[in-house]
Amino acid sequence: MRRWPFTLRGTGALTLAIASFVIAGETGVVELMFFGVLMAVLVAASLASLWFRGAPTATPRRVVPDVSTAGKPTTVTVTLRPPSRMLGRSGQWREDADAVFIGELEGDLSWNGADRAATVTYSVIPSTRGIYSLGPLRVVTEDPFGLARRAVRVLDAVPVRVAPAQVEVPALRAMTATAGGAIHATHTQRGHGVDNLLARPYQAGDSMRRIHWRASAHHDGLMVRQEENEAAPDAVVVIDLDQARWGEGAATAPGQDPAFEAAVATTVSAVAQLSHDGYTVSVLDSDGTPLHEPIEPGERALLDAFAAHCATIVAGAGHSIHDLPRAFARVGSGPIVMITGTVSEADVAALAPLGAHTTLPVLLATDASPEAFDRAAELGWRVQAVRVGPEMPGWWDDARDQGVAR
Repeated sequence: MRRWPFTLRGTGALTLAIASFVIAGETGVVELMFFGVLMAVLVAASLASLWFRGAPTATPRRVVPDVSTAGKPTTVTVTLRPPSRMLGRSGQWREDADAVFIGELEGDLSWNGADRAATVTYSVIPSTRGIYSLGPLRVVTEDPFGLARRAVRVLDAVPVRVAPAQVEVPALRAMTATAGGAIHATHTQRGHGVDNLLARPYQAGDSMRRIHWRASAHHDGLMVRQEENEAAPDAVVVIDLDQARWGEGAATAPGQDPAFEAAVATTVSAVAQLSHDGYTVSVLDSDGTPLHEPIEPGERALLDAFAAHCATIVAGAGHSIHDLPRAFARVGSGPIVMITGTVSEADVAALAPLGAHTTLPVLLATDASPEAFDRAAELGWRVQAVRVGPEMPGWWDDARDQGVAR
């Protein structure tokens, strides 16, 4: 009934007019003919009053946050203004959106006069990562008699990027403490006045991300953090993008393979936790290709950018886990977290050389045989199955009890 231009009252009036014409023609009662004409004119005038006056207008949507997160509310605010000299009743608004957005997407409007704006604020929760359409936004107005209605498209659809869900991972923090995690004492336990000692004047070519704002305010000039005084241990997170290890939907679009979605969410969570624990985190594909620039400790902007990048990541061909050891040309000491799908004993054997590059190798898989996990544990890996489905993040709670620590 969205395309029908009359309300229930208007439909009744139109039906009454037609019935009057029919009965007047059968009985010859002239008064019924005049009544039918009057009702038809009233309905037509109501419809014309909507189409010949100005349409409502709207300010652009304000979406907070700019990048949504799966499972978390996103707030949308729009200011609507009625047509000039509007004499009609209060209207309604309706926002069309892709099915992943869960929430109340329609409601009533109260203009409170011709020059008063109506602010619409609503909240939606996206259920799946990806890029989805929000809109168009339509406003439905009625004539003063409530006989006719008009739906006006006031805003076009906009794309909304939805990043993977993130969860707290205390178990990973406990594990990484054995592989250099004590370094965050230099980041989180500084004494009073140390900030100024760790900064130097800004020089051309310095990264803007290294600006030390508190020291800059103290010295009344741009200061940057000295990298040699803030060295952080390295950590590597690897996500296996080989489509052969996932379901068919993993290579088509985000949200099509639950196992791959669990792996992507786990990747973002692990990167965030390691960065919070004082590591400089590199993120690699299974063949060693970097997926993002290294994320230094506490770099919230880089973490958000990486999460936004993971909104559209999909599996593909040409990624081999057997090529990964060649990406580690130097010996490191930080953890290596491998996140994959189906794992065999042959795959574990191919990953064995990584043990020389880390004091803490961690293997997380959505579908690994007991033999593969046993073999990985024998080689010194901490192993854990990634749960798939609504309870996916819960695997972190008991990860510390699995595998063999080195």
